Amino acid sequence: MKKIACIVCLFCTLQVAAQTEKEIEKYRTRIAKSDTEIADPKKGADPKTWVNRALLFKEIYDAPRKNLVLGIAQLQVKLLFKDEKFRTDNVEIDGTAYEILRSADKKLYFDESGVLAFWVIEDKVVDDPLLKSYAAFVKAYELDEKKSQAKKIKEGMMTLSYNLLQEGAAAFTLHQYGASAQCFETSVLISGHPIINTIDSATIYNTALAARFAENNEKALAYFGKAIAINYDANGNAYANYATLLREQGDTLKSMEVLNQGFVKYPKNQDILIQLINAYMSAGSDLSAALPFIHEAQQNEPDNASLFNAEGIIYEQLNDTEKAFESYMKALEIDPDFFASHYSIGALYYNEAVELQNKAGSELDDAKYRQLDEAMKAAFKRALPYLTRAHELMPEERSIVETLRSICFRFREESPEMTERFNHYSKVLEEL
Repeated sequence: MKKIACIVCLFCTLQVAAQTEKEIEKYRTRIAKSDTEIADPKKGADPKTWVNRALLFKEIYDAPRKNLVLGIAQLQVKLLFKDEKFRTDNVEIDGTAYEILRSADKKLYFDESGVLAFWVIEDKVVDDPLLKSYAAFVKAYELDEKKSQAKKIKEGMMTLSYNLLQEGAAAFTLHQYGASAQCFETSVLISGHPIINTIDSATIYNTALAARFAENNEKALAYFGKAIAINYDANGNAYANYATLLREQGDTLKSMEVLNQGFVKYPKNQDILIQLINAYMSAGSDLSAALPFIHEAQQNEPDNASLFNAEGIIYEQLNDTEKAFESYMKALEIDPDFFASHYSIGALYYNEAVELQNKAGSELDDAKYRQLDEAMKAAFKRALPYLTRAHELMPEERSIVETLRSICFRFREESPEMTERFNHYSKVLEEL
């Protein structure tokens, strides 16, 4: 499940009312006046003009929300919104049920305990009032050489940061990851602004995570890198995400470097372990180096069949078929329907049979030939049940059907059952 760091909110009295068209028009008139002022050479050079503009956009943001805060009970909300018409909806997001009070411009989400969890409110006056307020505060700071507006700028920015965290968390919950990343990133920029100069570690990580889900990989890389640099790495998850993005961009060497750094700090992080295993297996060199990571991962997840199957693949590549077989069988003990291990065991027996067949073909001693021939037949028959189950689990895989048909062809005269199976697989091949 996707998670972001918690945002602590205050509880206070709720006073809300829907905006009227008259109020909306008044705000638009005030924006027009502010536009004129900042365009004026004299007023536009005055930091106070920009502070007033920032406060105007913040007021526009607050207007439809007033003192709306998280954590208030639904009953109180209904009483305080008695003049607004609401209808009730229900929705489930990532396994959590919410009840929604919906009006013309508001959607208030209440969790299972009946308190306000987050909201979505349409801003009818102007888009992104918080971002516009932030831009105006930044301009005010640049012009405020005498620091006459420093207190207002700092207080205003800190309030904006709080609001942006709320909006970013709501957007993340609603899977609006692009908007969430923008809110979080702006909050990070506010925290890092010289007038505040703090490092908001959690929000840096949340920015990276939201950007990752928004598929904004450039931003995600930058912020996962920042999170790692300040040691806010979410118990290794920042390393795992960072390495994944690097690999997706083709930088496999840097990805491996990041994974190894992460493993040193968090040897129990399963995402890091799995990526290290896959990286070594994909590279195809020194596969034995992957075994310690696999064994560590198996201890963390002893019921994960894929880890034992991966171990079997490595042992098979290292020509240790006995250990490979043991690993594949362990995977099937955990998950009897694990396709890859059924197929791999069947392939082990089949390849053994082919090798015996080749030896028998070059054997001149009649007794040894018969011995090899019997061992070959036994190996082919041992392969049958595993390949049969693999076919049942993945019936569209043509190569498996071809292999089963060739084995049954070899034994078709031994019994009516083998003849029937040979005919069956021949028909399946025609239909594939």
